[in-house]
Amino acid sequence: MSTLLILSPIVLVAIAAVAIILAIKSRDKKNETQKKIMQSGDRGELKVQQVLSNLENPKSRYRVYHNVKLGPDEEHTNEYDTLVIGPNGIFHIETKNYGGERGGIIDIDSNGNWILHKKSGYSKIITNPAGQLDSHEYRLQGFLRKVVGIRNLPTQGIVVLSCDHITLRDNQKDKSELPVIGRHELVGYIRSYQNGKKLLYPRTINKICKNIESMNHMAKAN
Repeated sequence: MSTLLILSPIVLVAIAAVAIILAIKSRDKKNETQKKIMQSGDRGELKVQQVLSNLENPKSRYRVYHNVKLGPDEEHTNEYDTLVIGPNGIFHIETKNYGGERGGIIDIDSNGNWILHKKSGYSKIITNPAGQLDSHEYRLQGFLRKVVGIRNLPTQGIVVLSCDHITLRDNQKDKSELPVIGRHELVGYIRSYQNGKKLLYPRTINKICKNIESMNHMAKAN
């Protein structure tokens, strides 16, 4: 009995040590997975930035911002992957690098659920980005109203699939008004966009951009 009493604390310490080691390994694995997801997202955003460089030349009528925060005040903001401001509207763009470099298929079922099928054969449900774009639209409208002081400007959210090897199959009963397009379609979509007859004059674009830069404490965009 005395031997067991002596060994018990040792056994308990050993069990605790194993539990701690397993917890650390689990945490490190989770952190590594999150790191890979963020790196994949960063690569996707860089691809979209390269495509949009066509709109960033000095003679362009468009202004482009990446990774900026907007909202009705500095305490209530959303972070936007990309914003494009031009004579035909204000575009807030959410980049999704679904499928990574290898690609796959995205199925949108009749209820609006998104299912990603990777080329490895693995499938998973992914979050429908419509909610995220709705939130961005809400914050953008608050920014335009309360910070810029302008209402009823044409705005449009866009989901851009940055992977070149991803296929979208949309089976929704009621088609969404949210455009989901490939990165190579983005510039053409923006340039041809028309929603109403209201245009943004250069002074309006300059006012919007000045407030974007002020809220983000950044230098003037090209």
